[in-house]
Amino acid sequence: MLASRLALAARLYIGMIFFVAAGGKLIQHVDFTEPMSDFLEHVALVHGYGWYASFVRAVVEPHATVFATLVIAAEAAIAIGMLFGLATRLTSLVAIFVLANYAAAKGVPFWSPGSNDVADIVLCGIAFFGAGGRLFGIDKSLHDRFPRLPFW
Repeated sequence: MLASRLALAARLYIGMIFFVAAGGKLIQHVDFTEPMSDFLEHVALVHGYGWYASFVRAVVEPHATVFATLVIAAEAAIAIGMLFGLATRLTSLVAIFVLANYAAAKGVPFWSPGSNDVADIVLCGIAFFGAGGRLFGIDKSLHDRFPRLPFW
């Protein structure tokens, strides 16, 4: 039962982080393309890992509007999935992907105390392996009805 509660706490914490992140972008009613491009220019291209900076230059910058929309959509989907315990395992994997991108853009070593993105990846792993949606989440009902599907 302790593992389930730890997975629930991790799930809710990650959900709140992404709720605040996505909510802030959505209520501003501002095109997120420019702030994202500024972040990429001043952080990812300066401090990010070399391979990631190359990816940003080649793929993200030419399609900044698409990626800005994808960031907001992913953050909102993660917030909803984690807060409601809906497809928690799938949502955890999406969150890990997003957080790994944030960490690579910042270029902070994984073992650094300032590497909160990596710490959040660990929490997503706890939610994933602990089936965090099966305690106080929609996943509980879905798992009872469709026990063979791996997403819950």
